[in-house]
Amino acid sequence: MEEKAFFATTVMGLEDVCAGEVQRILGLSERPELGRGRIFFRGPLEAIYELNIRARTLHKLFLLLHRGRFESLRDIYLAARRLDYTDIIRPDQSFAIRAERVGQHDFTSMDVAAQVGQAVIDSYTASRGVRLKVNLDEPDVEIYAFVRDDEFLLGVNTTGPSLHKRGYRVFKHPAALRTSVAAAMLYLAGWDGRGLLLDPMCGGGTIPIEGALMARRVPPGSFRRGEFAFLSLPFADEEEFSRRLEEALRAASKDRFNIIGMDKFRAYLDGAARNARSAGVEDTITFVQGDATRLADYLAEAPTHVVVNPPYGVRFKLRGLMRLYKGFLSSLSDLAPGCRLVLITAAKGTFRRAAEGAGVEVLEERRILHGDMWASIFICRA
Repeated sequence: MEEKAFFATTVMGLEDVCAGEVQRILGLSERPELGRGRIFFRGPLEAIYELNIRARTLHKLFLLLHRGRFESLRDIYLAARRLDYTDIIRPDQSFAIRAERVGQHDFTSMDVAAQVGQAVIDSYTASRGVRLKVNLDEPDVEIYAFVRDDEFLLGVNTTGPSLHKRGYRVFKHPAALRTSVAAAMLYLAGWDGRGLLLDPMCGGGTIPIEGALMARRVPPGSFRRGEFAFLSLPFADEEEFSRRLEEALRAASKDRFNIIGMDKFRAYLDGAARNARSAGVEDTITFVQGDATRLADYLAEAPTHVVVNPPYGVRFKLRGLMRLYKGFLSSLSDLAPGCRLVLITAAKGTFRRAAEGAGVEVLEERRILHGDMWASIFICRA
């Protein structure tokens, strides 16, 4: 089976988690290469179906057309012009270039988009005698051009909108965690459905819902079905995609797992319950209104895995945040000594001081870019 080159985008700082997931899903013998916010690998063309259906930490999957170095904008045009686009765009289809640029250059991302767009048109005209149509709003095919320093990447978006937009959210919490980050945190916690998973500040329920979907092996792409960009590509096999999607759905279970989502505010819990119903996992999550600094008052058994996205301090004063963190960590240590804790916060100094005061051991800290904010994921032993 012929292998293709791919790259995928993910959260910066979680590339290794995404690479591990991709390797498991595809059964790759070699681990994907790690970049900044992206990973690179080779695999069968069917990887397009498998990863868009099953991946939890991946954002977008691209068929890699070109990866190389350049010195000038002219080099970018020439690299794009040398490629054959007849396998990815039909003569009657429209296309758009989405360009991103990082580093110091004497040109803009709009310049990159213009040069690559012209190169695609020139190449296609030479091959087929047809001038392709450009549609910047709703293109049939989206080509991604990325420039970082002297590196130039060109790829075809097979996903469409980012996979972290699962489609089950009907309630939006004001400080919602990306589903891809929640899934990565669950992987880092070692959650596999065994034991008790607790999110003591669950907000809109993203972590317990992702935990339930993961334990039940529900493919996250099943919430999107016909919204994938690859369905517009000439080589797409809709029957094969449908077969693989149904196969993934058959492998999912309706088993019950021990998952608790707790929050202090009833409005958030009601919203979390609505999201869980929308995701089809309301029957395996127990939502409890309670105070994370007094866990023993609400839980009949000790959790084995705690994954949480607490307030960062955006709406909390520093003193209140320290009180919350220390109170929660002390409560957790008393109830579940030795349990695995994975927590994300932008207030890393406050958390470290609270952890030290509560006797919680920090095993690892990793910096991630969550949206436009740098935050830290802490992996701890209570």
